[in-house]
Amino acid sequence: MAPELHARVRKLFEEALEKPEAERPAFLQSAGKGEAEVLQAVNRLLEARRGSQSFLEDDAHLSQRIGRYLVTGELGRGAMGIVYEAFDPLIGRKVAVKVINLQDFADAGKAKFLRDRLIREARSAGTLSHPGIVIVFDVGQEGDLAFIAMEYVEGVSLYHELASGRKIPRAEAFEILRQAAAALDYAHRNGVVHRDIKPANILLDKGVTVKVADFGIAKIASAERQTLTSVVMGTPSYMSPEQIEALPSDGRSDQFSLAVVAYELLTGSRPFEADSLPALTHMIVYADRPSARAVNPELPAAVDVVLHRSLARLPGDRYPSCTEFVTALEESSKDASRAQTNGEQPTRTLTGTPARLSVGGGKGRTAGGFRNLLRAGVALLALLAGFVLYKVLSPNRNPTDDPPRVVKFTVDPASIESGAPATLHWDVTGATEVALDQGIGKVAASSTFEVRPREKTTAYVLTATGPGGKVSARAYLNVKPGGSGIEPRASQLCDEAEAKWRAHQPTAAIELFRQAASLGEPQCMDELGEIYLDDNAGEAAPWFRKAAEAGNPSGMLHLGAMYQLGIGLLKDYGAAVFWYGKAADKGNADAMYNLGRMYESGQGVAKDLKQAKERYLKAAGLGNAEAKARLALLSGN
Repeated sequence: MAPELHARVRKLFEEALEKPEAERPAFLQSAGKGEAEVLQAVNRLLEARRGSQSFLEDDAHLSQRIGRYLVTGELGRGAMGIVYEAFDPLIGRKVAVKVINLQDFADAGKAKFLRDRLIREARSAGTLSHPGIVIVFDVGQEGDLAFIAMEYVEGVSLYHELASGRKIPRAEAFEILRQAAAALDYAHRNGVVHRDIKPANILLDKGVTVKVADFGIAKIASAERQTLTSVVMGTPSYMSPEQIEALPSDGRSDQFSLAVVAYELLTGSRPFEADSLPALTHMIVYADRPSARAVNPELPAAVDVVLHRSLARLPGDRYPSCTEFVTALEESSKDASRAQTNGEQPTRTLTGTPARLSVGGGKGRTAGGFRNLLRAGVALLALLAGFVLYKVLSPNRNPTDDPPRVVKFTVDPASIESGAPATLHWDVTGATEVALDQGIGKVAASSTFEVRPREKTTAYVLTATGPGGKVSARAYLNVKPGGSGIEPRASQLCDEAEAKWRAHQPTAAIELFRQAASLGEPQCMDELGEIYLDDNAGEAAPWFRKAAEAGNPSGMLHLGAMYQLGIGLLKDYGAAVFWYGKAADKGNADAMYNLGRMYESGQGVAKDLKQAKERYLKAAGLGNAEAKARLALLSGN
């Protein structure tokens, strides 16, 4: 169809949409008289649109448009705005449209930054053409709305699959990882680094094909740095050490994030989890890498070798590509698992081969004897290589080399008023040392301990260490503010939400958390922030702010950390100091420690070692182990 006819079709189509449906045929017959081809095209568009819109009951939605795209529903919300399901009337296809309402940002600089980021996403993804990467069709701005239109994926994200509680079979997990790795390697070869790989950005198209989405913070490696100065971009639990430290990153940063996803697929938990954002980032950068086998004993030891390399602190210590990482991971799992399942030992003899060797014995036999010798030599080398690989990847299964096992770790009751007692119970086997966090320290392998927390505690962490490695377990305790004046119904809803969350029912839990938060429950506001933090830092920030403004110390701590690290908010050391100070005034030890670090480094405040030591001293007095270590270090200088 000629361009002028396209324009005519679009004009008549949009005018028809403004008419009640019953009046459209008469309008089109009158307005399009003598234009059979145009009328036929308009009627096809109207029919297609009716099919895509049949689930809607309110005609008001039918006229909602973004650019030329007709909105048919909402797909999700994120740090970059809202993603809508929409219909492209010119092409006649369903699309996904990501929108930022620039009017929502009073700060003109932030509005421009987010608009530029949206356009950068379109530019980054637009340079790529791969079946495993979501296609970007269009980018534009209409009034205060900046938008991109992209391929509509029929399916859910890996995040939703994991959140549903479904155990993904290992073969399916590796298929997902293989496809994601191939798409990422393609992007890296074309100079694009994604920088926000996480389950929410791995879409499962019709449950079969993996599509990598959201290149909103991608970096075009060959171009100048385009992100806002000093802003840490990414999702906390999946970020690489170099991202956290705002250092240059390449494709190996995406590999680190993919390895975190792989760990989660194979074990059902993330390798890096902590009760606060600063603790989480410190763990990713400095802590020992956890054992996947300790969480899932069905995994062979060789899997840990591969994961530890892909999660290495330095990019140069990781695999050269994502595909090489996934191949190594799958092979380590497949080979060792087969041997373990069949109870086989590696072959240690060359059956029959030595008896056939010949190196002489007369004319006509020397060449054949040499070939046999060569074959035997190659076979022997293969045997030795296989044996060495077996010894490295599948060590002898000595029970004393197994990691410790946490038989039980619970807290009773699971919910208390602020300052009321609760008892931790645990039972550990195979450990040479057992310790509890929150300043409790070393404990017996099987015992109990009474706690009386006065502020919200997300979890108590028990760590068991033995000859075979280290393993951790968590016990969750819900602490309700005492005498807060909050409606009893809010506290009840919060308890119900916690129970749903522990039962792996995230949708029901989030709805209950929202209800409790709307009734003024600060703890639930903070809980919502924590839930959204890893998947959507932009959505987490408002909840932390509400909790902080309602007087919740944990919300203040989280908000300060987001400002300090530039996660979900523009980096602002002054705001970080303010919120850490508010949390410290309420007795939060982590906030005191973080404030001490800022005084020590001069971030947001004048550098003052005396002030730093005072904060460390207070934090150490409340059991903060890092503050104690920092004080010891400063005293030794």
